[in-house]
Amino acid sequence: MNSNRKNRSRKRTASVISVAAAAVFAVTVLPGFLTELLAQTVMETETETRAASDSDRPVTVEVTRVLTRVIDQSRAVAGRVEPARTVDIAFQVPGQIISLDVEPGDRIREGDVIAELDQADFDLAVDRAQASFDLANSELERASSLAERGIAADARLDTVRAQFAQADVALREARRRLSQTQIVAPFDAIVARTFVEEYVNLTSAAPVARLQDVSEMRIMISLPEELAAVARATPDAFDIVASFPAVPGFNAQLILRSFATDADPTAQTYDVEFAIAGDIDPRLLPGMTADVRISIAAEGDRQQSVIVPVSAVDTTSRTEPSIWVYEEMSGQVARRTVRLGLPINDEIIVLEGLKGDELVVSGGWWRLRDNQKVTVSGL
Repeated sequence: MNSNRKNRSRKRTASVISVAAAAVFAVTVLPGFLTELLAQTVMETETETRAASDSDRPVTVEVTRVLTRVIDQSRAVAGRVEPARTVDIAFQVPGQIISLDVEPGDRIREGDVIAELDQADFDLAVDRAQASFDLANSELERASSLAERGIAADARLDTVRAQFAQADVALREARRRLSQTQIVAPFDAIVARTFVEEYVNLTSAAPVARLQDVSEMRIMISLPEELAAVARATPDAFDIVASFPAVPGFNAQLILRSFATDADPTAQTYDVEFAIAGDIDPRLLPGMTADVRISIAAEGDRQQSVIVPVSAVDTTSRTEPSIWVYEEMSGQVARRTVRLGLPINDEIIVLEGLKGDELVVSGGWWRLRDNQKVTVSGL
């Protein structure tokens, strides 16, 4: 019994000690922990409040009204005057030049003599061929007469006919070679240069003179790809005029003649050839430079283009360019994807995405998000 009483006494003593220890812990430790927890909660609340306050605070941006106007999309390019064709003309037979009747810069007409070879050997060849032809002709007449009377065999007549045919070919060849001792102009031309002097012995096909066909003068230009595509698709939509620094006062309308589809691999340009329409100033020569201006053909056909400042284009956030549009009623901005045309100074054409007369953010768009309220400047 005494033992049970002692055990109960020990248990009450342990309980009292535990309660006392818990009381001491509550008094000494819990106030500091609660204070720290409360401070952290207050700081997080203040941060969230501040962030919410900053996000609700409007960002000041500069806005510009979208314009629509007719853009003078004329483009000036450099060109070069070229003849309709250039030919290096030569003798087809060898020989010695005894006459060169042209000089560089001469204007000649079709059929004019340019140069001649010594014809003595060629005349002898013709005489020789003529004698052979006459002999073969006599033999043919005699053989035909004998064959008609039954004196000569048909085989003999066939042989004589073959010899006559050979003599005829030889005579025609000799005459042709004689005619080739003279070079005549195949078309009206300017003599660009000569390559030989008189009394020089030439081989066949050696160039004698370079002729330029100026019956139609051409202008060769190189167009950038954005203009080349339009010029090829709708050539009549453009008015193309050329002026010439070396021929002041002469302006010429141009007509499209040819369009090369093989682009220059370095400049990415396409060669386009035009013909000069109307009368040509006689001062104009091949090789001169030309200033070619390409513009829209008719004023009434020009379309209104949507124009925005280049600074309004957001090209950093997406793969496709976009523009931030400001809504006056809500005071918010929204991103809109656009398709751009060519830049013109500090402006750029918008082909798709804007209709005109809208307000776009032209400064400060890098701080924006969709549906954000903003305050504006620049209006």
